[in-house]
Amino acid sequence: MNDYAFSVDLGGTSTNFSLFTSDEIITEWTVPTPENSITEMLEAEIKNKISELNLKNTDFKAIVMGIAGIVKNGIVQKAINLNLPDCDIGSVLQSRVNIKVIVLNDVNLQAIGESANYSSLFLVAIGTGIGAGLVINNCLVEGYNGAAGEIGFIYLDSKTPGENASATGLVKTAESYLKSNDDYSSLRDFKSLTAKDIFNEAKAGDEVALKIVNEVYFKLGKLLALISSAFDPEVIIISGGISNAGDFLLYIIKKGFDDVSFADTEIRISEMKEKASVFGAMKIVEDSSLIE
Repeated sequence: MNDYAFSVDLGGTSTNFSLFTSDEIITEWTVPTPENSITEMLEAEIKNKISELNLKNTDFKAIVMGIAGIVKNGIVQKAINLNLPDCDIGSVLQSRVNIKVIVLNDVNLQAIGESANYSSLFLVAIGTGIGAGLVINNCLVEGYNGAAGEIGFIYLDSKTPGENASATGLVKTAESYLKSNDDYSSLRDFKSLTAKDIFNEAKAGDEVALKIVNEVYFKLGKLLALISSAFDPEVIIISGGISNAGDFLLYIIKKGFDDVSFADTEIRISEMKEKASVFGAMKIVEDSSLIE
C-alpha cells in the first residue's frame, strides 16, 4: 500500500529531504548539494532511505521536488545556482527509482504549502535571491513560461529587487553606499557584512543602516502593491532568511505598500518557514489538481 512520499528541496548549497505520510513527517535529513552528479545524489539518497526503513518503492505515492529555477510542465528551463542543464530531471529520476516524480519551482511548492488557510495568496521568498509563488482560487499559477510572479527580475529604477532587496543584494547596496559616502556608521566596523548585521544595526538606530533598509524595502512594498492590484490575493506572505527581521521588516514593507495601494491586503511573515515546502508536497500528493 503506497502510503509514503518524499519531499525534496534542491538548493544550490544543500538539499533537504523529508519522508512523510498524509498526516505525519516520518524523518528529515539534509545533505550538501554536489557541484556535479546531482541526479545520482538524489537517486542514492532516496534508495538508501527506502532500504534503511525496510520499505519498497511500491510503498511510495510520489517524490515531490522543488528546484530553485524556472520550471515549465515539470521540466527545468533554467536552474538558479545549480549545475543542472535544462532537462527533465523528474523523468530521469523516476526511471531510476521507479517512483512518480513531480517537479516544481521551489517557491511555488512553498506557496502551495502556505495556502492551507487561504484560497489566494502571493508568497515572496527573500533569501540569497528573491523568488515568488502565486496561488489563485486554490490553484497554482505558473504562467506560460513557468515564471509567473517572479518579481525578483522586475526593474525598480535602475535595479531589480533581486539586486538590492535579497540578502546578497542588501549587502552590496550597503557596501556601495559606504564606499561612496563618508557618513559615520557602525556598519563600517564589520569585516564581513551580512544582511543580518544591517538589520540589527538598523534596529539599534544606526542612521545609515536605517536609511538603506527603509529605502530598499519601502520600494519592495510599493512593488507588492502593484502585484496586489494585478492579482488581488487574500494575503501576501514574506518568507526566506530576510523574513527573520520580523515586524521591523514588515512595518517598512507595509509603509511602501500603503503609499500606493487602495487594497486592504494582509501582509505577514510566514509561520511555516522552511516547513512550507513539505506541507506543499503533502497537499500535492493528496490532490494533484492543485498544479493542473
